This record gives sequence, structure tokens and C-alpha cells, in this order.
Amino acid sequence: MKVGNCPSCGAPVEFAPGAGKVKVCEHCQTVVVRGDTGLSAQGRVAELVDTESPLKLGLSGRYRGATFTVVGRLQKSQGTSTWDEWALAFDDDRQAWLAESEGAWNLMFSAGSPEVPPLEKLKPAMVVMLRDKRFVIEEVGHATTASAQGQLPELALQYDYADCTGPQGVFGTIDYGGEQPEFFVGESLTLASLGFDPGELSAQPKLQALRKASCTNCGGALELKAPDRARRVACPYCAALLDVSKGELAFLQLLDKPPHEPRIPLGSRGRLQGAEWVCLAFLIRSCRVEGTRYPWEEYLLWNRELGFRWLMQSTGHWTFLTPIAGGEVMLGPKSARYQGQAFKQYQQVVATTEFVLGECYWEVSQGEVAFASEYVAPPRSVNLDATEHEVTFTLGTMLTRDEVAKAFGLKGALPAPMGTASAMPNPFAEKVGPSWKWAGVWGAALMAVFVVFLAMSTSGTWLDTTVVVPPDARPGSPEAMTFSEPFTVTTRTPLSVKVTAPGLDNSWLGVQFDLVNEQTDEVISLYAEPSYYSGTDDDGSWSEGSRDESKETDEVEAGTYVLRTTASFDPNKPVRSFRVVLTADNGPGFCCPFLMLLVLFAWPLLLSVRSAGFESRRWEDSVMQQSPWSTR
Repeated sequence: MKVGNCPSCGAPVEFAPGAGKVKVCEHCQTVVVRGDTGLSAQGRVAELVDTESPLKLGLSGRYRGATFTVVGRLQKSQGTSTWDEWALAFDDDRQAWLAESEGAWNLMFSAGSPEVPPLEKLKPAMVVMLRDKRFVIEEVGHATTASAQGQLPELALQYDYADCTGPQGVFGTIDYGGEQPEFFVGESLTLASLGFDPGELSAQPKLQALRKASCTNCGGALELKAPDRARRVACPYCAALLDVSKGELAFLQLLDKPPHEPRIPLGSRGRLQGAEWVCLAFLIRSCRVEGTRYPWEEYLLWNRELGFRWLMQSTGHWTFLTPIAGGEVMLGPKSARYQGQAFKQYQQVVATTEFVLGECYWEVSQGEVAFASEYVAPPRSVNLDATEHEVTFTLGTMLTRDEVAKAFGLKGALPAPMGTASAMPNPFAEKVGPSWKWAGVWGAALMAVFVVFLAMSTSGTWLDTTVVVPPDARPGSPEAMTFSEPFTVTTRTPLSVKVTAPGLDNSWLGVQFDLVNEQTDEVISLYAEPSYYSGTDDDGSWSEGSRDESKETDEVEAGTYVLRTTASFDPNKPVRSFRVVLTADNGPGFCCPFLMLLVLFAWPLLLSVRSAGFESRRWEDSVMQQSPWSTR
């Protein structure tokens, strides 16, 4: 330990090796700087603000196997709140900072002075590359040094900073307080994971005393559930907004009362997502679209180990919101990606806080405005809530009203859901794919069976011949009789005989067909009589009849046959030739398979139509408003 005397009061000042070159004198609060030529005084700091931090100088802990000691304390203020950042000295001569943020502790090490954009260029949700890694800016702010204690690496009176997050839980901050911006990087941890002895952590008597407090405006009894986390409290009796950040209640303003009581009573406990939560606050927020107000409710939930969550209710639909690091989200022009899943941009609205009740961990105020963006991949959503200087990212998961009522033991009926919520699961979408898949499988099987039967059929033309009637043959006489060449029917099948007389005009032709089995002499007879007439009258041209006609037989036995034809005709208009075609068609018909395919694909088609209709209703309510800050 290097020992010197305070230039201001002369008291001994000790500098631990490697713990920093700045020391605050314990006796006179003078900032003592260790230089090459000795110790120099740099003015005095104010008395420490009682922030009720559980840490104190001299505590030891462990991080990833390395032991450290708390050697310094820096208090920073934004005007409305004060917080502590603790300087740590590791046994391996490393230095680090430990800062608390909304229940989480951020441990950071210096990563030098990489090239960074000027502070005025940084905006919330902006992506920057630092040390070849991608970071998302979550807060841009300005702080002043309120006080200090112990030994510090350095001390500046003004701090411009930009907090950011990277992938896999990495947390960072860019400190613009020195001559060159300095980048600190680390991760968010819990106090318990840093190896402190729980028995050495300081109690928080002032904040704990606020568990039983009274409203400074109306005197109503307030029972704070999380006094060590609360910064603002809205009295449920008179709607007074009270500041809690300094360990005592201070009146700020009188708020408008909400139009109705919270559906989840403040202070009630419920079990969601495998953990027990207590409801701390109730907010009503809204946006305006084309002059119409659209409100929703938000309930702040808290668990001592897990921190804060949100439960949002809009038109009877409930969403559980979990904070996530912005560095884990990849934002595109109209999409976002988180945990490998794509989310489609749904809306951007200007959200206004209208009513507040209960305890809040931030400096909430009535009328505050935020720019809210939502990206959906039902049943989940990625949500951004941005102000001019800060943005928070949350992951939303939809819940049913029955799940919410059961979790909090609500006896009264919650509002019934109306319309289609932004991240509401499409009840038809999951069924569309499998239904088309199985329709395709069964359709392919049906067509395979049809092809097999078609291949096994004996369909085809057995005879195709032109019959010439001798010029001197009389109608129906033996001279008008002709015989075909023998042909073979290979299987038992019905036959179709078609006669066509192209030269038939204003006359008729009768043909007697006799199908003779050469083995059994069995004869199957048919008669066809095509006729065709045409002319003109007062109404114009007319025609009737046809120049061809077909006849069907019953099933005939397999064998060798000869077709005998005998022609009859009008002697005044004889027909001297006609065509005869004999076919067999015992294959499967196309009508039945076609109808079966229609039945198979009707269900997936109906599901697809209903799914598309559901998505159309969802996106009808999509809104894209402009940010209220021109610099964004």
C-alpha cells in the first residue's frame, strides 16, 4: 500500500496497488490524484447520497474464478435519479466497474478507445460495430458526478454515455467523459452470482421502511411491494404521483384517475411462465390513428430473482412481455430476427401514457410519449418501446384470458377477446400444410391405382373399316350385305359400334349389325339408323339429326368374331358407303377419380382460404406512423 498525506487536511491517504490513481480522502472529501511528482488536490466532492445500495467498500467477491475487492464508489446523477457504480480491483491487477440497472448488475472491463461515432450521431436502436462486434444502442444520456468514495481509476465531473448490448448477453457502454471515448464491455449478472458473502451485504432500512408508508398528499396507507426497486408510486386513493428514488416519498404531481379499477388488483400474486409474480403497477396507454383513440392496459409484474415483466391487455387479448437485449435482435427495413426466427413488421405507433397506478421502476409521468414498434411471428412478437434517448426491447408471448384468470385467481370475468390480435396464432395455418401433404399422398395413391387399372384394361379399337354398298344393291337385300375380316376379342367386355355416313344428306341410313362368334356361331345383333335433314324456311336455315350413331352391346365373350352389316336406305337417295368403328372400353372411367380428387383436396383448399382470410383480417389493423422525433 502506498501512503501519502492529503494535500487538503494532511490526513494519511493510502493507494492500493493497481486500484487507480484517484482517491477520495475519508476525512475531508477531497479528491486526491496520484501523479509522478506526488499527490495533488482536485477539489472536494459532496456527501454521498443514501442510495440504500447493498454494497460497501472492502467487500470481496469472485468472477469466473478471479477474486476482486470493492475499492471505490462513484455516484452519478441524471437530475431525477442517482445511482452507484462500484470500482473493483482484481487480484490479477485488472480493474472493472459494477453498476446496477433496474435490478440487474452490469460488470464491465475497459476495452480501450475504438473508433466510435460522435455522441450526437447515436440514436436508440442504432447498430454500431465496436471491436469487430455488433452492438445495438439502447440508451444515450448525460450524467454528472454527484459524489465519490474510495479509490477510483479516474474521476470526471460530466459523463456523456451510450449504453449498448451485443449478442449472447454482452453489455457495453461508451464513455464520452474523457479526452477520448472509452469503451467498457462485459455482461449483466445477478448480485448473488458475484460471490459476495450474503452476511456482509448491507441492509436497506430506509427503503424497507417504505413497505409501510403513507401518501404525502392524502395520507392514505401505501404498501410498497418492491421498495428497493421503485422510483415512482402513484397513490391509488388520490392519484398523486410520488418520487421514491431517495428513500422517502416526495410529491411530484396530481394525476388523472384511471377510468376503471385494474382487472388484476395491485399487490395480487400469480404464477405465469413457471414463476410467481406480484402485480406492482397498472397503466393505461393509447395511440391515435386517423383521429380515433385505441387504448390498451399494461400491468407491471415483479419477481425478486427474475426482475420485471409486463402483462398487456388489448381488446381482450393478453400478452406476456419479457425484456430482451437489443443486441440479440437483428432489425431490417420491415422485419426483425430473434433467436433464428423471422418476425414481420406489424405496426409503429406513437404511444401516450394516460393513467398510472402503483409502483414503477422508472420515472414515469402522465402524458409521456414513446414510439412503439411491433414485429410478429405468431404467437410471439418482438416489441420496441423508444423515447428520444432510450429504447427497450421485449419478447411477447400471447396468453388466453383463462390462463391469466387462473394464474391470478380472478373471480370476475375478464373481457372477451374481440377481433384478431397482432400476434394471435392463426387457427388454420398449422393445419394447412399437413392437410395438403396428406391430400397429395392420398391423391398420388389414387392416381397410381388408376394407372394400374388403366394398364390392365382392354380398351381400344377392334375394328375400323369402310363399308361400300354395291351400286345395284337394293336396300336391306343380301346384295347390301358385307362381312368384315375376322378379329379377336381377348377378354369379356362390352363393345361399342359406331356408324358414320359423311354423304348422308336429307336422307337416312339403317344398318343392321350382326356380330358372329366363329367358334360358337352365337350372333349378337344391333341396329343403328343415323339420319340428317336440312333446309331453309322463313326463319332461315335449319338442320336436324346426325350423320353418325353409336350402339352398345352387353358384355361379349372372348373369341374370334366377324361383323356382318346390312344396309337399308332411301332408294331415291341411296348411301353407297359408310364407316364402321368397333371399340371396347372396359377401363376405369376418369369421372370417378376426378371426383375423388376433388373431395381429397376440398378440405386443404378450404383451410387455405380460411387461413388467408384470417391473415387478411390481422393485417387490416396494421398501422405505420412516423416517429415524433425528427432526429430519428
